[in-house]
Amino acid sequence: MNIFQNLSESFSREAKKYTTLFLPQHRVDQDYDDTPIRAGEAYCRIWLEDMNLAKDVDWFKQRYPVVHAAIRFHYDSKPVTIPYLAAPGQLKDLGSNNLDKVIQDRYPLTPLFPFNQGLVEFQAGLFSIASSDSIGKFIETMGRFAKLLPVPELSSVLNLAEPVYRGIEDLLDIGERRLELGYQQTFSDADGGSSNFLREGYFAVILAEEREINIENLCVVNDNLRLGSPGTTKIFIRDSKPFKGFSYMLFRIEKRKQQDWESLTTIKELVAKAQDAVLLGEYEKVKQFHLPAIEIAIIQSPDVTRSDRRNMRLKIGEELKELGLQSTKVQKRSLYSIMQRPMPEIDAETEAELAALELLFKPIS
Repeated sequence: MNIFQNLSESFSREAKKYTTLFLPQHRVDQDYDDTPIRAGEAYCRIWLEDMNLAKDVDWFKQRYPVVHAAIRFHYDSKPVTIPYLAAPGQLKDLGSNNLDKVIQDRYPLTPLFPFNQGLVEFQAGLFSIASSDSIGKFIETMGRFAKLLPVPELSSVLNLAEPVYRGIEDLLDIGERRLELGYQQTFSDADGGSSNFLREGYFAVILAEEREINIENLCVVNDNLRLGSPGTTKIFIRDSKPFKGFSYMLFRIEKRKQQDWESLTTIKELVAKAQDAVLLGEYEKVKQFHLPAIEIAIIQSPDVTRSDRRNMRLKIGEELKELGLQSTKVQKRSLYSIMQRPMPEIDAETEAELAALELLFKPIS
């Protein structure tokens, strides 16, 4: 039995002990668009924003707190699992007197990935592990490797995901570990027919039964879970106070309309070569070799949404066309700057060429 299934069964058995909720937008201090995300139209990232440790465990003396998360989603038309481990060395202000300040920095649990298809499965657990020198070193090592995975161009580090996941699995098997708090959820796209659709916002898991807390008073201020005046107004921003006495984890789903374009090194380098060729007057070479190479790289890139593949090809093509009409002393635009251009007009012939190219390189399911 793999760790994902093992923990899933553990979370299900312990579910009655937890309160889980997706906070409505009116209970968050910042405004954002919580419209359900449609597949192929946005980039997503999941963060661990805030965590509190109740004082019912002798933290940092006899037991280490360890946050393990695993997120499954489709990448390059195949399901991948991205693991994460927040180790004690990554937690700030360690010590039993500061348990409400354990998380002071946000931790990205995933890279900024294109949500192109399928489901997003999320699983996170707060574990306590009996302390020892060997276990402590193992935790620190796996935590450092896990931090390498949430990078913009996931394809460059994807080969690390499996060994890191297996290392975390070994850690949770060999250590005297205890599940303190667990959460799992499966998110679908806006057309998936589920109420658990993927959207921007905050969700929390609290080690308490619902009768023990008043969820109407829960709110988010400065990325922290707090208690404030109930209702749909923003009064809670002024009168909120820390939410204490319970162990909890607060997560956030980030939605972006654009990728971190400068991180797409393969496409960026191809565009730079095409720009150099245009400035040298090698227009035929650009048309026959550079542009097709750029188009293929874009359409095969797992780091770009379906809707942006066409946008990228059109905007880059328009940029090269305009560059050829300008002085050779003009400064080349970055890929980021190119992607801020307005969409150029497209004729029927170009539309047909793009459709044919997309069909040619469509993955076989």
